[in-house]
Amino acid sequence: MSERVRVLIVDDSRTHRAALRALLERQPDVEVVGSASDGLEALAAAHDLRPGVILMDVRMPRLDGLEATRRIMADRPTPILLMTAADNLATDVDLALRALEYGALDLIAKPELTPGGEGPAGRALAARLRLLAGVPVISHPRGRARLRRPSSDEGSGQEKTTFHRRANRVVGVVASTGGPSALKVLLSALPTDLKAAVVIVQHIDAAFEDGLVRWLDEECPLTVVTPRDGQDLFQGTVYVAPQRRFCEVTERRRLALLEEPFAAGSHCPSGDRLLESLARAYGPGGVGVVLTGMGADGAKGLLALRRAGGVTIVQDEATSVIWGMPQAAAQLGAAQQVLPLDRIARALVEALP
Repeated sequence: MSERVRVLIVDDSRTHRAALRALLERQPDVEVVGSASDGLEALAAAHDLRPGVILMDVRMPRLDGLEATRRIMADRPTPILLMTAADNLATDVDLALRALEYGALDLIAKPELTPGGEGPAGRALAARLRLLAGVPVISHPRGRARLRRPSSDEGSGQEKTTFHRRANRVVGVVASTGGPSALKVLLSALPTDLKAAVVIVQHIDAAFEDGLVRWLDEECPLTVVTPRDGQDLFQGTVYVAPQRRFCEVTERRRLALLEEPFAAGSHCPSGDRLLESLARAYGPGGVGVVLTGMGADGAKGLLALRRAGGVTIVQDEATSVIWGMPQAAAQLGAAQQVLPLDRIARALVEALP
């Protein structure tokens, strides 16, 4: 048997801590090494117990998940999975997304569990903790190191425009674990007069999708929206595909949001389906980007786009939280360029005459 995953549980609810412990201790390859009721206790436990992964609530007394993440990543870098209760989503989403910038790896809606209970949600949680425990993380003395901010001529500080023009070029972006922070860096460096529309597939818990769109729209100069079925594509607008619906670009160059069955463990929306549709609809006018994330979603779609004459880029290993999806695309021969995150925006602009 492989080495057991050592988990630290951090939650201010005694009931939920007990339920999580009962669930995880049923897994033969998971060991709960301790628990904490707030961020301050989490700091001490992370230092003393040296867990392989931390499962931590966002909203806690004394020290919340944002500040706890910042301090843990500065003192003893450890993979962190954040969670928040559905009742707190409206207030916790911004905190959780900011914590990703400080080094947390992923975030989920808090699973509904009862002491000793188990089910699909519990098994999925255990599987995610196993995956994240194997992710190498680095120290961030002041939180996650910031990549270079864009200069004024690259889009920073510009006002958002309300002028709409149909897009003759489309950029498709696929991201997963580590994606929200990477998307913020990428979109912040794009000019408001971008001569293309941007369509994003980001694998994220559905509970966070509205907060992600709002957060990106507030943090970036481009207008970021959730599209509707049949949506026209406009220059300078970013469309974030909703969860549990496949997002494709039609031959009439509109977005189709499709409700179709999908297999357990597969992705919906699918980066492959988005990029494959972009290859069909735009051919040489399409641009594809695969960012940080686990698995291989986007690799086949990026290859189809490259074969159709489009521009294809993947994020490099050094700047990826997890070099899974970009690596799969590179190994498949789908990537024309493998670039650090802070160089991708410039490459996109140069690819859009």
